Amino acid sequence: MPIFGGASNYAYVCARVKAKKSFLLKKETFRRLLSMDIAEIGRYLGETQYRNEITALGARYAGATLVELGLSQNLAKTYRDIIDFSGGHLKELIARYLEFWDIYNIKTVIRGKLTAAPADEIREIIVSAGALKQEYINRLITSSSNEELMDLLRQQKVVKIDEEILRNAISTGKLAAFEDHLDRMYYHSLLSSIKEKTLSEKRFLEFIRSEVDITNLKALLKLRAEGSSGEALSQYFIPGGKEFRIDRLTKMVASDGMKDVIQEVRQSSYADYMRDALEAFEDEAEISSVIRALDRALLETSEKFSHLYPLSVLPVVDYMLRKKREVDNIRIITRGKESNLESEIIEELLVY
Repeated sequence: MPIFGGASNYAYVCARVKAKKSFLLKKETFRRLLSMDIAEIGRYLGETQYRNEITALGARYAGATLVELGLSQNLAKTYRDIIDFSGGHLKELIARYLEFWDIYNIKTVIRGKLTAAPADEIREIIVSAGALKQEYINRLITSSSNEELMDLLRQQKVVKIDEEILRNAISTGKLAAFEDHLDRMYYHSLLSSIKEKTLSEKRFLEFIRSEVDITNLKALLKLRAEGSSGEALSQYFIPGGKEFRIDRLTKMVASDGMKDVIQEVRQSSYADYMRDALEAFEDEAEISSVIRALDRALLETSEKFSHLYPLSVLPVVDYMLRKKREVDNIRIITRGKESNLESEIIEELLVY
């Protein structure tokens, strides 16, 4: 049963998104930001598509806080605008995809509450672009006890949450199993909602399965880099990948060393976008560069699909991913400046 009525307006939405994409910051601009201090970054953003948010928040906030809030609010508004001017089944597909932000916000609030982070710090990185309303998220942030927090989470119907896993996470402070549970539920719901009735839907499903692959590979690389191994790690993987099914990932977990894992990645289609990082790993065993290369591979994959199917949901997804990456890069620069990191170190963390 469709969530939204009306006809899908693919041509109109794709044209609007193409126009928005032209305003994304270029690689050279990020390098300019690297030469600025935080106040200068805020002023520069106030002259771009972030103008409204920076101006509205500038009377109350400054520095890194101003930048963080401005980025989060602009990202959420951008996504909500796309939902607002979309119609029919296209709108439904976009809304399903944006439920990622409901998962993200729940994780962010729980992490913040369990580490006793101030409410304002939690709000800085909330992106209210999913189905959960900002008012409800604020209630989560200001909840006065773990029991109240759990009661509020039980009340919402957007994200299905296993109560036992939730209670265990909050009581122990160990969130890995709970966060993995949320990710699996998100992708299960998203994959199930794509019915493959049209060629564009089939290709959208193919892209989401590629996103599952990349999410799983990043998790696997991080776990192996930490020295973890054994079949029990397969519980962290999300079913539904395109090239890396659970059985293949399980074999990679059980392999002798990281080089065997990297060799499996080399044999995938994603290696086309990762050659430099994979070669660097052979020389330096630097796993973080491989993980960033996987992020780039996802962007390259989304762009390829968007060009092949220009009147589909795929150009919209490609733009939304690139907008998120822009915000992530600005955040990395701002936080790096705040921590007094050298510009060369910060640039290595960016994904273009």
